[in-house]
Amino acid sequence: MNKAAKLLIVLVILALLSGCWSQFELPDRGFVMGVALDEGKNGKIEMTTQVYRPQPAHGGHDLPSSGNGTAGLNITTTDTTVMEAVRDIPIHLGRKAQWSHMRVIVIGEQLARSVNMGELLDFFYRDHEPRVTVSLMIAKGRAGEMLNKQPIIEQTMGQQLLSAKKFAASASAKTIDTTLLKWVLQSLSAHNDSYISYVYENKDNKDVFSAAGLALFKGGKLAIIMSPKKTEGLVMLRNEYDDGVIQLPCDSPSKEMETLEIINLQTKIKTHIKGDQITVHVKAQGDGAIGELKCTSIKNKEEEAVFIHKVEEAIKTKIRNTVHYLQKNKIDVIGIGNLIYRKHPKQWKNLSNGWDDTFAEIPFNVEVKLRLVTGGTVISKPVTSEP
Repeated sequence: MNKAAKLLIVLVILALLSGCWSQFELPDRGFVMGVALDEGKNGKIEMTTQVYRPQPAHGGHDLPSSGNGTAGLNITTTDTTVMEAVRDIPIHLGRKAQWSHMRVIVIGEQLARSVNMGELLDFFYRDHEPRVTVSLMIAKGRAGEMLNKQPIIEQTMGQQLLSAKKFAASASAKTIDTTLLKWVLQSLSAHNDSYISYVYENKDNKDVFSAAGLALFKGGKLAIIMSPKKTEGLVMLRNEYDDGVIQLPCDSPSKEMETLEIINLQTKIKTHIKGDQITVHVKAQGDGAIGELKCTSIKNKEEEAVFIHKVEEAIKTKIRNTVHYLQKNKIDVIGIGNLIYRKHPKQWKNLSNGWDDTFAEIPFNVEVKLRLVTGGTVISKPVTSEP
């Protein structure tokens, strides 16, 4: 092979190598950890952006304080659109906002009631930097106040909110983890009632927040707030129950409560259509572990069966209370309409227009089967009870 051919091959290879045309320097970017959107004056949008503030290396010089002792720095911009509010960030920060590491978007309750959520979040879906796995939350009161709080264990409030919601969903079933992707899939489904995780200040201590409950949407706008207790029933109905606790009142007048941990629960929903009559059958099966015993002793199979039946009835009541609440408010976030659309598409064409009223009248049959797998590290009776 002559020199000219070798040179040509080298030039072709060099042309195929990646370049640095899209590079940026870290000192030119501010990495966004969280965003809060609130209703501003004169119909404008007030955006609070939490930017990660690099901490000095060990032994280095102290940097100016962020004001709250955290690794997050909050910047507030206000404009008629989200895009313009985003472009105003460098005016104050001196860096361009980088959205690829954002943890959470928090929206104030008042703003969520007044604007369409899809229109409000359009920038975060359309821009190439934000990830669709970013968590969504609705805040009681103003969302910006959530980012101004002191994180309990994480370095920034953006990460703190994300962690709290994540474990509230997986360890207590008191909310459902919602992301940009999950919400838009709800909104684009056949029946587009939807939900977003809820966060609020504690009444006794405003420095502490709770990630529990759900904000329910109809027509893209916030309609009602579902309590954490009723949210547990919805988590069961949607077959997203990972772990949680069922409380059982004692029969004695002491008003003490016993607990059982649900460590596995699988729920199946079937719809039956006969003429104009729709019925829904809910079947939940799972395993439980005794958490606390105060008034029950389980010494044999008969006593175990009585205890399990009591738990099953408590779960049925929880599910029925949630169904009644949703039917009363005519919001189908269980997904019954979408299930009928998939299983009975022809019937759905006739049902879709008046689905809210139809859903409110559907009878639900609930069946629960539970298995007790362990009584813990002690025998199945109160620890301090007599032998």
